[in-house]
Amino acid sequence: MNKKQLSWAAVGAAVLLFALIIAIVSNKESTETVTKEPMITGTSTPDTFKEPTEELVLQEEAKKEQSEIEAPDKEGPNREESKNEQPTKPDTDSSKNVPSTPQAQPSTSAPKPTEPQKQPTSAATTLIKDGTYQVGADIEPGEYLVFSNGITLLENTKDQSGNPDSIVFNVALDGRSHTYVTLLQGEYFTLKGGEMYPVASAPDIKPADGIYKDGQYKVGTDIPAGTHTLKVDDQNDIGFYEISKNSRQDMIDLLVSDVVEGETSIKVTDGQYLTIRNAYLEAH
Repeated sequence: MNKKQLSWAAVGAAVLLFALIIAIVSNKESTETVTKEPMITGTSTPDTFKEPTEELVLQEEAKKEQSEIEAPDKEGPNREESKNEQPTKPDTDSSKNVPSTPQAQPSTSAPKPTEPQKQPTSAATTLIKDGTYQVGADIEPGEYLVFSNGITLLENTKDQSGNPDSIVFNVALDGRSHTYVTLLQGEYFTLKGGEMYPVASAPDIKPADGIYKDGQYKVGTDIPAGTHTLKVDDQNDIGFYEISKNSRQDMIDLLVSDVVEGETSIKVTDGQYLTIRNAYLEAH
């Protein structure tokens, strides 16, 4: 190659180099503009987002303030309700105490009318005087001890029909005599003169001197079992005695019935009932 060709080649290379430089510079500027635009948009986007978030924050703060303002209002009525509930509790307690006293009063007064109703039935524990009693309603069924104050009449019937067939027994006592009677449920017992006690609370009829006179005695309780000598008292010529197996005063239950002239020997066993009239015996 000659010098002209070399020079033209050098010029061409320089032109190409200059063109490359211009292309590179233009590419850098374009990239810078491209990168800068998104940076501008990027910087603008947070600004756009910041504005609504601040509004939301302000709204939330306003809501919090409103809730804080409303909160004491809500707490206030609750506290008032709690305060109102506290006095109501003693009120309810007092209301409970108020009816409890009237309820206790009628409960205490309730047995009072029942007590007089039970008095006739509980008369088995007290003294019984003249009257007609229904056994089981007015007096308790069981065994009683009757004392005569002069002339005493006893009658026990199955009902109040007045029919002679309903009579269980008729007994007449005189002087200071006494006798046992056993009354059953549903019967009607009439006492005229004297007084009557249940056996459990009756006075003791065992004589202190051991001399048994007019009256009925339970063998083994009032008088010892065994053989005894029965004598007519000084005021009478004839005495009388009976031995029964119980105190029902029924002829069916009568074991021995006899008179005493002067004196006689009798034998009694535990559980029997010995009746003496116008006579006496000594047992120690």
